[in-house]
Amino acid sequence: MPVERLQGIVNQHNAHSDEMQEIIGYVPHWLIRWGTVVIFAVVGILLLTSHTVRYPDVLMAQALINARDQPQKETWFITDPNVVYTPKVGDNQGVKVGDTLLLEIDGNRRVTTPVRAKVSGRTYLLKGIDNNPKAFMLLVVPSVAHYEVQLRLPVKGAGKVNIGQRVLIRLDAYPSNEFGFLEGNIVGMVPVSIDNHYRANVKLTKGLVTNTGHTLPVQPLLQGQAEIMLDDKRLFQRIFNTIM
Repeated sequence: MPVERLQGIVNQHNAHSDEMQEIIGYVPHWLIRWGTVVIFAVVGILLLTSHTVRYPDVLMAQALINARDQPQKETWFITDPNVVYTPKVGDNQGVKVGDTLLLEIDGNRRVTTPVRAKVSGRTYLLKGIDNNPKAFMLLVVPSVAHYEVQLRLPVKGAGKVNIGQRVLIRLDAYPSNEFGFLEGNIVGMVPVSIDNHYRANVKLTKGLVTNTGHTLPVQPLLQGQAEIMLDDKRLFQRIFNTIM
């Protein structure tokens, strides 16, 4: 093949390669413009979302809902054949303060010791408690008209808790995925540590009605976990504070 022809083929190939590189390397102006718009739009949406969405700082605590009038508990054991215990009330019977619940009779001296009701309520007789078949218990459970809601706060983070902060309470006996949770606000604080815990009082916004509309039955004692909303900052503020 003549040298001139071979050189022509090489030049033609190089020309095609240059054109191909130009096509590959060329980015349309409209694509650059729209790409810039999309990037700014995404950044703007993220900024707007982070500014709108709130991300509260939460402190977990143990929640206790106590009735002001607690049940009366009387326990006795059958160990001495000369001592006889005779209940004077039946199961699920209504009693008033001062009513006789139980008689303790000494067979040798015939001395009767009456045990009287300290609260008004309904009685419950239990046999065989605490893995002891010889043990008996009599409970007088009062009707609950008033109750108090207390939180046991861990020492770490307790200083962030203030009056007015929102509280969500999930009770152990009533799973929140079925019954929902109770809502309230901090209304009081005990400023000293008791048993390595701080204590706070809560007032429930809707009483024992959960956020899903379930009315929970009033009981002498309910336990659960509480979430205290410490600082209701926006997501943008938390990200900025983390960066700084």
